[in-house]
Formats: sequence, C-alpha cells, structure tokens
Amino acid sequence: MSFSAPPPAVVPLLPESAPFTAEQRAWLNGFFVGIFAPGAGTPMPIPPDALAALTQSGDLAPPEGLEPQGNADADDGAPWHDPSMSLEDRMNLAEGRPLRRRLMAAMAQQDCGQCGYVCETYADAIANGSEKRLNLCVPGAKTTLRAIKTLVEETSAPPAKAEPATSTMIPAKAHAPAPKPLGYARETPVEVTFLSRRKLTKEGSEKSAYHIEFDLEGSGLDYAVGDSFGIYPENDPALVDALLAEIRAPADFPILDRSLRDVLLSDVALNSAPDALFQLLSYITGGDRRQKAKQLALGEDPDGDAAHLDVLGAFEKFPGVRPDPEALIECLDALQPRLYSISSSPKVTPGRVSLTVDHVRYNIGERLRHGVASSFLAERAREGTKFRAYVQKAHDFA
Repeated sequence: MSFSAPPPAVVPLLPESAPFTAEQRAWLNGFFVGIFAPGAGTPMPIPPDALAALTQSGDLAPPEGLEPQGNADADDGAPWHDPSMSLEDRMNLAEGRPLRRRLMAAMAQQDCGQCGYVCETYADAIANGSEKRLNLCVPGAKTTLRAIKTLVEETSAPPAKAEPATSTMIPAKAHAPAPKPLGYARETPVEVTFLSRRKLTKEGSEKSAYHIEFDLEGSGLDYAVGDSFGIYPENDPALVDALLAEIRAPADFPILDRSLRDVLLSDVALNSAPDALFQLLSYITGGDRRQKAKQLALGEDPDGDAAHLDVLGAFEKFPGVRPDPEALIECLDALQPRLYSISSSPKVTPGRVSLTVDHVRYNIGERLRHGVASSFLAERAREGTKFRAYVQKAHDFA
C-alpha cells in the first residue's frame, strides 16, 4: 500500500519592501513559520495589496518594540491638532502617516463632539470602516469633506465604501461598532419638551442671547457638569417656501410617504450648498452656466462667491432651473444636530436642562441669513413642543 505525502504548508513571507527593519522581518517570518507550518513548509510572499491592507488597518499587529518603521502614530503627538492651523499645513504635517492619521489631520481639530466623536476617533472609525458617513464634521464643512473624500478615494480599498481588505491566511479583526445608548448619541435621540425662552440681552443690542429651558421628564436623560445637549432643529419655513418658489416645485410633491416641504423643513441642510448640488446643476444647464456649475462642483470659485452660496443662493445664481424634487433631495446633505453647552446643574434643577444660546443672524448681500438651530430656539420653538435631542457626554472634562 502506498501513501501520498501531505501537501506542503503555505507560509506567508514578508518581502524586503515591507515597512520593517531586517530584524523585524526576521522575527515576523519566524512567527509565521511557527503558526502556519510548525513542522515544515514552503515560505510564500504575502501579496503586496494584502500586506498594505494589514499594516495600514492594524490587522497585522507586531509585538511591542516591533512597530513598522514610519508608523509611530501612537506617540506622534498629532502636531496638526491645532484649529488655528490651515488645512494645507495640517496635511503637510501628516504626509507619510497612516491613513487614520491623515484623516485626523483633515478634521477641523476642534474636538467639538458634533460628529459624535472627537477628531481622532472619527478618523479612526472612517479608516477601519465602522463609520460610513464622511460628512459629519460640522465646523470643517465642505473643505474637510472634500479632503476626507480625497483620502478615502486614494486608498486601494476605500474603507467608507467597502469592507476592510482581508487575507485568506490571516483573518482580519472585526470592527463592529458598539451599540449606541438611547438618548446619549446623535444616532439615538429621544423626545424632550421645550419649556421656555427668556431674552438675556437688552433691546437694541447688537447681539441677542437667550436662556432656553427644556423638560427632560420621561426622556430617561440625565447629565453631568461638562456635558453638552444636542438638538435636531428644523429649517426656517420662510427659507423653505422661498426655495420652493425659486425652483417652482409644489410643496406637496410626494417624497416617499411625505411631502417635499416637510422633507425640506426637517431632513436636509439648506445652509452651505454641497458639491453634489452643483454637479446636478451642471447636468441640467448648458453653455457657460454648465461650465460654471462644473467648476463649483469641483470646489473652484469662478465668481468669488462660493463661500456664501447656500441652497437658495445656488438656485438664484442659476435662475430658471427646475430640478426634479427627488433628485434635489438626494444631492442635499442631511440636516445635522447642533450641540450646545449645558448651563444648568442637575442638582439645582433636576429633570430640566438649560442652555444659553446666541441668536446667529448676518447679512449676505440683500438677504438676512439665520442660524438654523439658534433661530429655531430663539424664534420658532413653541412652549410644549416636543423635538429630538440627546446628551453628549464630556470628553476628558476636568
């Protein structure tokens, strides 16, 4: 009787181009031999794309003291973490760093928490694929969004659009997002009741500030010193009506099971016109207007007014355009919640939370612009009205 020999084990072997020293490669290659072929085996090089995915994502974790060369992001000090620094300077400082660090450098560096993270953890979540939304950085606005999109698109396997690359030899670690507690994350708001507002500034003052109070009864919310209060506001009805008139769209046009006006009021942002809107305009205009819309969609500023164009302003710039309402909604950004510092103490007023809100208003051309959330709270919210809100726990508050 004859016996066939078992096939030789396939052992991954790091190539010389891997981002490790000779000693590190030797240690890791020996480690792979011990794991994959404790008896004997034929070393095989790890494919370059798999190696890049493993070392960049962190799935290949060398022991302490054997970190890849040029990847000392654990103690790099994040020199770009300065909100006064320009985006270009921040990106220059992060050049050559792993994707997660370059993504962090693209953030606005304010650690404001409006995205539900701080800058570093938001970047990490995008890099490891657990966060698919690239437009959560409110203070960074379109500039940050463009930078993040560019970084993601430059990777061979964009983490925001695909599952992390895996190897058939080494299983990738899972990046399952932790469940969000009800009422303590932007993804899981609860209903609270608007109680009252009181103006704090004198009539005729250049600024208007208000004391705003909410009832938390039945919401299950509690808070501590240093926490913030997030609210989901509504857009100004007058702005929505002006937009509907400009594009000559019926307010009751059906968007799934709701009206177009309702979706414009509650679901989409109408402040800064997104690049996707100008891309849409480039498809439905012609000639010079089409070229101008294409330039704006690429982040260019042909007329020097791009920074001041909101959604209504974009259509005023391209008068007579009538987009399909569904196409319009799809290219607008989601209306983001706004965070405010809590000015009350749960020990003094249990079951209630108070904010001090500066009413934002400013003129652009002949039109008075209003802050979305501050105007909602200072002008339109009515006593007894319920709306969505959440508590954002403080990050390292001392």
